[in-house]
Amino acid sequence: MGMFKKQDAVARANGAAQSGYSVLDAQVVVRGDIETDGMLRIDGRLEGNVRRAAVVVVGAGASIVGNVTARELVVGGTIAGNIVVETRVEVEATAEVDGDIEADAILIHEGGAVRGRLCVRTRSGAPSGERRALPTPTRALQLGAAGAA
Repeated sequence: MGMFKKQDAVARANGAAQSGYSVLDAQVVVRGDIETDGMLRIDGRLEGNVRRAAVVVVGAGASIVGNVTARELVVGGTIAGNIVVETRVEVEATAEVDGDIEADAILIHEGGAVRGRLCVRTRSGAPSGERRALPTPTRALQLGAAGAA
């Protein structure tokens, strides 16, 4: 039985390698930019940009000093730089982001911190430029009174 488990682990490792899975271990510090078409997990420190990646996972305790451009991003550590993501950004409770975030969807868990601007793109892919004015308290009262009459 143990032999099959070992073969399964080897098969999973080979599958991860074929799909382009890269890991920066917790003891690793990289100075420079990274580009990949596959998945990137960072548990150490990156002093540079992630210029292209399919999925980036920044583990709790990990840090990036630089910008991140990817298809999808999950942040558990810290990022000091701007983030541009095609689909979704998830900021976990242990995360800190010092920079702007642009994506189709942004999820910030309770406890996660973002110090920067958030830009959620519309379905067409362009940032939403139309801003609607919120009703003032006086206007809201007028609307309420009109509905009561």
